[in-house]
Amino acid sequence: MDINATKPVVLLFAGQGNPVIGMGSDLWDTSAETRRIWDCASDISGLNIRRLCAKGPMTRLVQTPVQQIAVTAINTMLFTLYRESHGDVAFSGACGHSVGEYSALYAAGAITLEDLFRVIHFRSTLMHDLSLANKGSMLVVKGSDRAGLTELLAQKGIEAEISCDNSRKQQVIGGTLTALRNAGQAVAGAVLESIKPGVSGAWHTRLMNSGVQPMRDFLADIDIRPPQFDVLMNVTGLPVTNPEIIRENLSLHLTHAVQWTASMEHFLDKPTPVQFAEISNKAYLIHLLNDFAKFTPEMAVHCKTDGTVSGVK
Repeated sequence: MDINATKPVVLLFAGQGNPVIGMGSDLWDTSAETRRIWDCASDISGLNIRRLCAKGPMTRLVQTPVQQIAVTAINTMLFTLYRESHGDVAFSGACGHSVGEYSALYAAGAITLEDLFRVIHFRSTLMHDLSLANKGSMLVVKGSDRAGLTELLAQKGIEAEISCDNSRKQQVIGGTLTALRNAGQAVAGAVLESIKPGVSGAWHTRLMNSGVQPMRDFLADIDIRPPQFDVLMNVTGLPVTNPEIIRENLSLHLTHAVQWTASMEHFLDKPTPVQFAEISNKAYLIHLLNDFAKFTPEMAVHCKTDGTVSGVK
């Protein structure tokens, strides 16, 4: 399936949660630009990202400081190749899931490559430190919308939070290890499917509270410009152009739920049908779109599996 140039193209950037050994290995030597991105990610983070992605170990790759840098490097490389392959396509919007939000801002010209990795390195290290101080976890729950799962948790007196409102049929909850254990039992009792994602903390919950101000302080020195096209922010599910509001939303993102359902409905409710292009190592966000009534399969492509990124399969 080729991208439909007659429709507005909306970019979707993946976040963390599904790391695999070997991810990004098909991008290392694709071009001088992809090599520059790998080098920039490694130089700023002080990590050998290429080796960690290629060989792991998984116990290391799943750690937030590694995984967020790796995912961001892969997203930006794939976007670069995608843009080169589709030079005549005008982007009308973008949205990134969790840490993928930063890739969306980069794609829209709101932040430079170097500052992108500086922020991700700071953010991921901060989140990792907070996860060690406030032990928590996350759980993907299938078969429930936000209201239904919130009610179930309240009925059981479980102090877990909705971390990601992914669709009308999928939620992610986060909280302390005890809260997540109790939530898993409640979810199983309600005959709902659950999966533990490959993350090492309770992101987008109150356990990250003490990281909001340090994030504000760091972002104050980062040059953020108005995006060249709409970037829907996770905290609100709405586009923002004011750099100061973008900074504040990125800071609050540590403790606020990802409003993915609202973001996708924003695009799907537009009078002119859009074409979604998922920019990620492996298709995931396209599958979530299947939970939306107004979505049809021909409305989305993945940058790798449909061959739209030249030389990458």
